[in-house]
Amino acid sequence: MSYDYSENILVQESAGHLLERELGWEVAYAYNTEKLGRDGTFGRTSYREILLTRYFRQALQRLNPWLTPAQMDEAQKKMESHLSTASLMQINEEKYSLIRDGIPVTVKSPDGKTQEKRAQVIDFQQPGNNHFLAIKELKIHGDLYRRRTDIVGFVNGIPLLFVELKKSTVDVQDAYTNNYTDYLDTIPHLFYYNAFLILSNGVESKVGTLGSKYEFFHEWKRLSEQEQGSVALETMLRGICKKENFLDLLENFILFDHSDGRTAKILARNHQYLGVNEAVKAYEARKLKNGRLGVFWHTQGSGKSYSMVFLAQKIRRKLAGSPTIVVLTDREELNKQISDTFENCGLLGKNEARQFIASSGDDLVQKLRGNPSFIFTLIQKFNQANPKPIYPDHDILIMSDEAHRSQYGIFADNMMALLPTASRIGFTGTPLLSNDNITERTFGGYISVYDFKRAVEDGATVPLYYENRGDKIADLHNPEITDRILDAIEQADLDVDQQEKLEREFAKEIHLLTAQQRLESIAKDFVSHYSDIWTSGKAMFVCLNKVTCVRMYDLAQKYWAEEISRLEKEYKNAGQQEAQELDRKLKWMKETEMAVVISQEQNEIQTFQKWGLDIKTHRQKMEKRELDKEFKDAGNPLRVVFVCAMWLTGFDVKCLSCLYLDKPLKAHTLMQTIARANRVAEGKSNGLIVDYIGIVKALRKALADYTANVSGQGGTDPTVDKEELIAKIIDTISAAKDFLGQRDFALQDLIGAKDFEKLACLQNAANAVSATLEERKQFQTYANELVRMMKYADRQDISASIKKEYEAIVAIFHELQKKRKSASNVELMVEINHIISEYVQVDTPKEGIVPSRQFDISKIDFDLLRREFAKAKKKNLILKDLDDLIQQRLEALLFSNPERINYYERYQQIIEAYNSEQNRATIEKTFMELMDLANSLDQEEQRYVREGFSNDEELSLYDLLFSDNLSKQDIQKIKQVAVDLLSKIKGKIAELDHWTDKQETKAEVDNLIRDTLWAELPESYTELSISEYRRRIYEYVYVRYKEVA
Repeated sequence: MSYDYSENILVQESAGHLLERELGWEVAYAYNTEKLGRDGTFGRTSYREILLTRYFRQALQRLNPWLTPAQMDEAQKKMESHLSTASLMQINEEKYSLIRDGIPVTVKSPDGKTQEKRAQVIDFQQPGNNHFLAIKELKIHGDLYRRRTDIVGFVNGIPLLFVELKKSTVDVQDAYTNNYTDYLDTIPHLFYYNAFLILSNGVESKVGTLGSKYEFFHEWKRLSEQEQGSVALETMLRGICKKENFLDLLENFILFDHSDGRTAKILARNHQYLGVNEAVKAYEARKLKNGRLGVFWHTQGSGKSYSMVFLAQKIRRKLAGSPTIVVLTDREELNKQISDTFENCGLLGKNEARQFIASSGDDLVQKLRGNPSFIFTLIQKFNQANPKPIYPDHDILIMSDEAHRSQYGIFADNMMALLPTASRIGFTGTPLLSNDNITERTFGGYISVYDFKRAVEDGATVPLYYENRGDKIADLHNPEITDRILDAIEQADLDVDQQEKLEREFAKEIHLLTAQQRLESIAKDFVSHYSDIWTSGKAMFVCLNKVTCVRMYDLAQKYWAEEISRLEKEYKNAGQQEAQELDRKLKWMKETEMAVVISQEQNEIQTFQKWGLDIKTHRQKMEKRELDKEFKDAGNPLRVVFVCAMWLTGFDVKCLSCLYLDKPLKAHTLMQTIARANRVAEGKSNGLIVDYIGIVKALRKALADYTANVSGQGGTDPTVDKEELIAKIIDTISAAKDFLGQRDFALQDLIGAKDFEKLACLQNAANAVSATLEERKQFQTYANELVRMMKYADRQDISASIKKEYEAIVAIFHELQKKRKSASNVELMVEINHIISEYVQVDTPKEGIVPSRQFDISKIDFDLLRREFAKAKKKNLILKDLDDLIQQRLEALLFSNPERINYYERYQQIIEAYNSEQNRATIEKTFMELMDLANSLDQEEQRYVREGFSNDEELSLYDLLFSDNLSKQDIQKIKQVAVDLLSKIKGKIAELDHWTDKQETKAEVDNLIRDTLWAELPESYTELSISEYRRRIYEYVYVRYKEVA
């Protein structure tokens, strides 16, 4: 190969030039040119030395002018020495502490006493006050071997950067397997101080830390979140080796995690570094943002917990003051998980996490009145009504994990009332859905977005495949099922309330879906499928309810044993190679353990016994063992868990690769659950979702919601008038009060009642609206509408008296729900299940049918879809006509007529709907449409170039202004209008602070649009049409440019 195209010239020289000419490093070439000796090239006295003491001592003197020669010798000795028994990772962690926090040296006070003072070795405040040196081809000798490194980067003489380069035709992994791992064995002392390991062939690059397996080396593709990304070495060098970034990463974005008795060195990934720094900027501007720092959406599996730790670490190290950081969750397991992470990463010092966990509401308030560094609490601990606000003399930052779940209801209101001056940032692994207004109002819009598709592209998560394996249910052909179910209900000796509730209950799909034949068919398929992909990883099976979890576990055990027997017979007649493979598979199957993981409930022993099931053995396993740790351990034989709600969210298992779904899931839960299988793990190339229930319909809905929050801005519909909304809430409260008054109940009596009198009033109110099913439904409509509309109102918009009336109406609604809930009859449930199981048959596919196809969900471009949804005009459905709504609800009442339910017809409808979701053609059509849409939008993205625009934003305005039957001159004119208008709008918004928050600033933008359109649009646009275009563009601008231009 020509010298010009060699590794040295193409890659190493290019890297050196960029480091020197653009990033300001001193770059030197050492091979056959380095002279040893104190006055030599780098001051090394032997090739074994890796700390350049000349530069190290110069920095010590420069940064610590108080050091005496003896103290300097002491500092150097501490920097160079280590325990002979210490592992490489232990040495590296010890040296990192000295580099970041300074070296303790002995200082004598005037009274003769000695104390320790830390000597800084790096100036983190002023990057230019440090010496950055990159040496190419540096000889390093070990005890037995001699090696020459491509590039080693030194800061103040400390070797912090290791770069291993390959020519562009060689795979990057070669640098890891053939070079880096060899250096670990032959010259391990090179890595005593190392912070960053970069591997590259020039066109592709990876960065990692000491102890990382190759799978956990990651790319550094972007210098800002908006960039598409490039894996080239120049991007990585600019992102990591720019002096400010290098020192920022070194000081604030490295962790040593001591979880599970092992030490892992963690370097922030590219998206974490960019996102956390955006969050830090938001925290610095907290006063301007009125405490709403924003929402940090990084998709499931991309390291959200570590991002929270990085943010807390940087704020406490770099910013003035000592804020109390309140880490907020809504579940005990999440609270323990995040507090353990903070403890294991050293943020709590030598203290245990339990010291910082709020044990009760009172304990939480007491902690908040002090100034602890951290508090970990459940949102439920904010349980003091009308608390006295805390105005501390220090800052409080609330970091809310799974923010979309923790901002609703009375506890969130109590938190806001207790901590009125606190800053708030929300972390979530799923996006704000289109109807999620409280989260955006509580935290503000997105400050950092790292979505599902980008995470897969970057290797932060693995691709996720979807496969439907559900079989259709055969038609019933037995009308007598209706009479049998109704007879069973009548014989159960129920009161009217219970009978009505159970008749409604048995009309639901769950009773068909838990029929014995269907569960057996699924269990058999699960065993066949999972044992067939037995090398892939662990599996989670999501069931409809707790009882079904245990039923499915029992069936899986039965068919697992049958499969083992079948394979043992096959083994006897197998050839040599097949026998070896079967032997391994049989060993794996025999040692594989399964478990049920469900939450406790009262009377569960009796409930399960009535179903002929034993919950005690499962409960014992759940209580006596740490199943969560066992399941997370890739080497542990606990490989299959059956769940219905637990572990679906906030529970990360990297070795989980197969998710079996047999439960309908909605919105956030669906998006979080399917992301359970996308974590990166060694040897894991992808995750798989196996669908038995038919989630495609729900996935379509979730994707629509996923993308409807335009450009990550989310929030209130711009066409909602706040005054009109408040008036509508007050009108609905009035209507509910009148409705109660007509039934001789005064709402004020309930509001004013105390203690037991209040309980009695609540029951009287519930009875007053329960005379007929229609009356109860009408009152429930009032309550439902109030709850829905209140989500769009800010807490301060509602007066105290209106809020009390609202709370009383909702309390009556909950009392009605309680009355319905109490009507339960397990024995009858079991009997009906047996009846239905007699009639339900599963249509198993005939031999030779083409197996179901797998679809790569990762190929769906959520960002493109989001922009497409943004262009669709959405009707404002927030303010609905109450009378029309009540009429609709009453007309929709399934049981408003005197006839009994025809279960045969109802079940046939359910079967038809269920089977349509299992239709392979429908599933394929859905996924192809989603992917085709993304592809067509990719082409659309290039359209702005063809149309003569400089970006997609100008094209969007042009599309909004376009009208049919325009002349060529008119088209040219509106193109110019689109460019001018966009420039004016962005200029105006840049002048305004949070322009969407005030009526006058919104009017300024609206008037600018109006005046520009009137002045510049061609004459073919009528007065009426200009008003319509003005409205259309204002709505688009409100959503698209909500934060900044």
